[in-house]
Amino acid sequence: MRSDGKINDPTSAIPLFEGKGEAASSKWVKFGAIICSLAVAIALIIGYRFLRTRHLEQVRATQKIEPSEKIILPPEVQIYEDEARLKGSEAIITGTIHNISEKRLEELSLELELKRRASQVTERRKINIEPGALEPGEQGRYSLRLSSSEWSGARVLSLNSARRNETIAFKSAVGAHRQPERLPQGALKVVVVPRPRPKGEEFINTPDNPTRIP
Repeated sequence: MRSDGKINDPTSAIPLFEGKGEAASSKWVKFGAIICSLAVAIALIIGYRFLRTRHLEQVRATQKIEPSEKIILPPEVQIYEDEARLKGSEAIITGTIHNISEKRLEELSLELELKRRASQVTERRKINIEPGALEPGEQGRYSLRLSSSEWSGARVLSLNSARRNETIAFKSAVGAHRQPERLPQGALKVVVVPRPRPKGEEFINTPDNPTRIP
């Protein structure tokens, strides 16, 4: 107790710094919040870019896996389709298979599409190649006999190899033409005025006389 009558308060001699301390602490809290916000924003941006890049890579990988619309393979065989020969009531379908690749082709068979004369319905038939194995540069033959009154057309659909279990790419061309009939020497020559051939009587199977298959 002082002599001047004033109460000596012990707390009055202590400097009041509480206000400044609270202000400094508040600044650090705000600064930390800003830093955290920036860190979160940067993390989100990095994550978005990472996911976007990964998605683009997956799309590109899928596009590479998907097959193209049409893959054109180089032909390994040249097929020469002969013009059908008529012998009596039969049509004889023949042709030549030429191995133009550098591989040995084995267990070969040909698939033909035949068209019926009356109904125009098509059927498939498999015939073997002789010989069944062709070295590079070698040739084989195929032959099929049909009733000319029952069938009106034939065309090659595919060439298959049972050894490779797949079809073989080929290109087709015109083969041998039908030989005209010759009169014996000394025979009387008769001039015949040709009449129009009835529709549906001709047998067509050559590339230069294409027939439309329904």
